Formats: sequence, structure tokens, C-alpha cells
Amino acid sequence: MLNFYDDFSDDRAVKVSSLKLLTRFIPYVKPHWKAFLAAVLLLLLAIAGELAGPLVLRAVIDDAIPSGSSSEIIRLSGLFAVIFLVTMAIAYLQVIIASRIGLGIVRSLKRQLFDHVLTLSMAFFHANPSGKLMARVESDTERVRMLFSETSMALLRNAAMVVGTMVIMFQANGYIALRVLAITVPVALISIPVLKRMRVIWGKVRMSYASIAAVASEFVRAVPVLQVFGTTGFAREKMHREGKEYFRREMKASLLEYGFWSFLGTLEIGAVAVILVAGRPGVISGAVTVGTVVLFVEYTRRLFGPLVMFGETLNQIQRALASGERLMEILDTKTLTPDGSITGGFPSDWGKIEFRDVWFRYSEESDWALKGVSFVISRGDTIALVGDSGGGKSTIVSLLMRFHYPQKGSITIDGVNINDYTLDSWRSGLGLVLQEVNLFSGSLSGNLTLFDHTVSREAQENALRAIEAGELLDSIPDGLDGRISEGGANLSMGQRQLINIARAMLRQPEILVLDEATSSVDPGTEKRIQRATDIALEGRTALVVAHRLATIEHATRIIVVRHGRVVEMGTHRELLAEGGIYAGLHGLQFGEGGAV
Repeated sequence: MLNFYDDFSDDRAVKVSSLKLLTRFIPYVKPHWKAFLAAVLLLLLAIAGELAGPLVLRAVIDDAIPSGSSSEIIRLSGLFAVIFLVTMAIAYLQVIIASRIGLGIVRSLKRQLFDHVLTLSMAFFHANPSGKLMARVESDTERVRMLFSETSMALLRNAAMVVGTMVIMFQANGYIALRVLAITVPVALISIPVLKRMRVIWGKVRMSYASIAAVASEFVRAVPVLQVFGTTGFAREKMHREGKEYFRREMKASLLEYGFWSFLGTLEIGAVAVILVAGRPGVISGAVTVGTVVLFVEYTRRLFGPLVMFGETLNQIQRALASGERLMEILDTKTLTPDGSITGGFPSDWGKIEFRDVWFRYSEESDWALKGVSFVISRGDTIALVGDSGGGKSTIVSLLMRFHYPQKGSITIDGVNINDYTLDSWRSGLGLVLQEVNLFSGSLSGNLTLFDHTVSREAQENALRAIEAGELLDSIPDGLDGRISEGGANLSMGQRQLINIARAMLRQPEILVLDEATSSVDPGTEKRIQRATDIALEGRTALVVAHRLATIEHATRIIVVRHGRVVEMGTHRELLAEGGIYAGLHGLQFGEGGAV
């Protein structure tokens, strides 16, 4: 898997050719090429209009005013106003078109990213926490959007403005133009390290702000605990320290930024003074007109900004390309659980599923999570997995669900490798009930069906009643149409798990997989959920992971997993009679006199 995921810093050098990387975006840009050309044309027209303004102003000063022609002054003044208004209108239209281009490109890119991420294996998500990944993707796509709208246009505008301004200035008076360059070029060079330093400082400001937000969020959630233990003073002091550090960094950044721009403003005034001094002899001798001096003043004001920001724009492009590279690395990431070729759904006439000498580890650097695991699940069996936490039980479930693939050995169904089936076909026969219930903001119906609108309301109600959870329809306002908060925050843990079981029942799975489904509830609720689970298991093949041995005493076969190996296998009575690991676990939970 590509190593996109170890660097979430804001600045990272592009490791591949910029040209090669830009070609990756051609499919996204291609549908907008006409709009892009229109935006470029409008930009050039806006620049031409902006450059034409001082020329008209010079004509007013040098020709219209000395001639004393009021009509000429009015005509040129009207022309100046028209040029200004048309230029502003063109610039506005150009910005709108460029923004639409950027939004269109990013919309297509985000859609493809989301579609691709849905196909990736669990290894990808284990390596990339969802919150951090989504924040990174949002940040990177925003930079790509700006690259194809604001940043690229800014680069073109700055280049065209500098070239156009210098051409007109040298045509007007090369002597004065050289002196203007003698000031502006060094200023542009000096601004590069200053702007780089400003980026670093503002980056620290953002980090400090994020730290304040994190501390505030953590302490606000824990207010009752802080009050009970009398540690509100500690929280108050920590927030004070974080706020003080943020204030210090913000002030430092603001002083540098405003000081720098004030310095540039001073230099711009200095450049105007140079123009006036350099143009004075020419004006006195008649070689240089007053209008030309005014023209240089106007163009100098247009020259400072583009020259100073040119380096910053190039840096923004570099950062956008780095962001683009990270996004492309996600799209280039290959799933570790690719589709097979056998379609048609889960085999309805299957007889047994066999784990054959299965070895698995989550990464090349980690230890083996499973070491030569072998066992058989026959149709109609209830297989229970027990053992210490971290022993490999949930890994076995993940391999059966095809969230991961084994590095050695195989898992077969009637001799056919389960990886030969398409993921949709294989998983269509599996129902999964996890310890942590994933509920979505929406209706009870939507959570039961996972937004499959083909499932009838009658089937949903029957699934709840089948596991003796029909009272949920009454306890949740509006029943199936009742609102469920994100994560099921408005429900008890028991209610969430009952919905989870009913959701699995609606699939009518060939094999029901329960991964510690009752480990997070109180004993009373556990009995309720265990009853619902027993009903769900009737007449169905099951693979059950459990810490509480009372829930699996009637399993067809109990498999004890320790340190990635199958160390014991048998029925409840057989394993107790052996007096091994299972018997020890049973004794710990029930005491020596525990029922068998």
C-alpha cells in the first residue's frame, strides 16, 4: 500500500514531476477547457483594461488639458470611466467562471475519491484515522480547487501585469523605468524569505488555535468529573496557558504581517519619489511630459503587488501540487481485498467453510495475529471463539468477512476459495453484529435497512418482533419514522444493540457473525440481548466471539484462541473435562462450583 499516510504536514515537496502530476488532472479539467480558455481571455482583457487606464490619464494631462478643449476632456474622462467599469465587470465575470471551474473539478475529484475509498480494505482505515484522513482530504481538495481557479489565474495575472507594465514603462521612458526597477526588483527578492517566515508563524498560530479547541472540547465534556474531583482549577489554568500562547503567537504574526505591508507601502511611496526626482529634469527640459510622470506613478503602484506576490503564488502552486500528489496517492492505493469473479450471490447449497492453516498479520512490521489457524464451520453449526483479548478472535471474524486477506493458507467454502467470490456476493450471505453499534442520523427504518428502500415496513416490524423487540416501535416516538441521533445518542446501549441484531436479521443471512455483542451492557440488558441473539441464531449457522462464557455454553463447538493459535477445541462439557485453558476461564467467571 502506498505510504500517503505518514505525513499530514501542510508543506511537503512534490516528489514526482509537476508536469506528470498535472497530466493526472487532465480528465478533471477537460470538461471545463472551454470555460478555462474563456476565463484566461477575460483575465487578459481585464489586465489590458487596467493597463489602458493610465494611458488615457496621460492623454488627459498632456493633450486635453493644455488644449483647453472641454469636449476632449469630457470625452477622455468618459473613456477612462468606461474602461474602469468594463474592466471591473470583466474581472467579476472572470472570477465567477474561474470559481465554477475550481468547484467543478473538486466536485468530480471528491466524488471519485469517495467512491474509491468505499472499495478499500480495512488496512487502509487502520493506517488512517477517519477524522484525520477527512481533514487532510478536505484541505488538499481545497488547495486543488484554488490551483485551478484563484492560484493559476493569480500567477497568470501577475506575470501578464508585470510584463505589460514594464513594456509600457520602457516605451514611455527607459531612464525612469530602470530606476523604478532598481527599487522594485530588490523588494520582490526581499519579500520571498519574509513571506516564507510569515507562513511558518501563521502555521504555529493555527496549531495553537487547534490546541485550544481540543483542550476546550475535552474539558467541556468532562465538566462533571472535574467538578466532582475538584480539578476545575487545573482546567482553568491549562486553558489560560493555551490562550496566553495563542495570544503571543497571534501578536507576533500580526506585527510581522502588518509591519511588512507597511514597509512595502513606504517603499512604494519611495518609488514614487524616485519617479518624481528622475522625471524632474525631463519635465523642466520638456523631454518628459507631466502625464508621463503620472503614468509612471500609476504603473509603479500596479507593479509592486504582482512582483511581491509572484513568489508567494509560486509557493501556493507548489503546495497545491503537493496536495494533488497526496490525493492521487489515495486514488492509486490498491485495495488489499480485491473482488473475485464468481457472481450470483452466496452459495445456497454450501456444506462447510474451512480455515486451512491460516496465517495473518496486519503489517510487515507487526507480529503474526494468526498462526496456522485451522478449523471447520459446518452448515447449521454454532462456533464460539473464546480467549484472551488480542488473541486473534476478531481477526478470524475479519478474515471471514473479507475485511482482510490471509498472507498464508486459505479459507474455502466447499473447496472454493472465498476470495474467488465477488465481495457483494460473499457478504450477501453474512450478517454481522458488532460490539460497537454503528447507527446513523435518520429514521429507525433507515437504520434497520441501512437505507435500502426495497425492504418493506412489514419486514422491518417483523424483524423487531422476531427478536422480541417490538416495543421499540412504541418507545421511539413515531416508530419506524422516529428520529435516531448520530451514533444512536438518544437510545440506550441495549436499544442500539437490538436494532443491530434486527438489522442483521433483515438480511436473512446464511451465517450470522456476532463479535462480543453483549460485552458493553449490564447483566439485565445482557439477558435481554442474549434472548434476542438466541432467537436470531435458531436454525442458522453462526460464528460467535464472546468473553462471557455463559452465552456460548450450548455452542456446537468452542474454539479457544490464544496468541494467534487454536489451542483447544470441543464442546463445553468436553473442554471442562479436559481441565485446560477453557476450564480455567470458566472457573474464573463462575467459580469452582459453576454449573456445567
